[in-house]
Amino acid sequence: MLVALTGGFGTGKSTVLEMFRECGARVLSADSIVHELLGREDVKEKIRERFGSYVFNSDGSINRKALAERVFSSDVQRRWIENLLHPEVFKKIEEFYSDSPGGITIVEIPLLYETSTEDRFDAVIVVYAPESEVRKRLQSRGFTEAEINRRIKAQLDIEEKKRRADYIVDNSLEPYKTRQMVVSIFNKLKEMA
Repeated sequence: MLVALTGGFGTGKSTVLEMFRECGARVLSADSIVHELLGREDVKEKIRERFGSYVFNSDGSINRKALAERVFSSDVQRRWIENLLHPEVFKKIEEFYSDSPGGITIVEIPLLYETSTEDRFDAVIVVYAPESEVRKRLQSRGFTEAEINRRIKAQLDIEEKKRRADYIVDNSLEPYKTRQMVVSIFNKLKEMA
C-alpha cells in the first residue's frame, strides 16, 4: 500500500513521518529526494542557467535558502523548479515502492494536492496544526514573516487539504496524543493493506 503524507508548511510532517516509521511503515521523504537531486550536476547546471551563481555557495553546492527566495518570489519560478524536479521525485518514489511493494510505504510529499498527484496513492494523510502554531514554529527555526507568508501562500489552504484527506493527524497536541493518532491510522492502514 502506497500512502501519501502531506500538510502545510511547518505542520510537522517529518515528525509524524518518523512516528509512522516507528510503527513499522517504510518511509520516504520527497524533500530528501529533492536534496539528493540538488546535488546532481545536470540539475545544478539547469538551475545555474535559470538563476545564475547567486543561488550557489562558494563550494559549488546549491544555497537552498537563496534558491527558495527566488523560487517562492514568483509562481513562474516555482512552476519551473517543480517541472524540473517533480518528475524525478516521482521516479524515485516509484523505484522505492517497487523495491518492496508489500506492507505500507508512506511518502512525505508536501505539494501533493498542488501538483494534483494524489491519485498516485492508495490513501492520503494530512498533518495539521493551527496557523498560529505553525508561525511560532517557523519563526523559532529562523524564518522571517515574509518567508512564511510566501510559502503559505504557495500552498493549498490547509482546511482544503483536510477536506480532501482520508486521514488527519493533528500535530498541535501533546506528542503522545499525536502518536496515538498515528498508531490508530497505521492500524487502519494495515487492515486495508
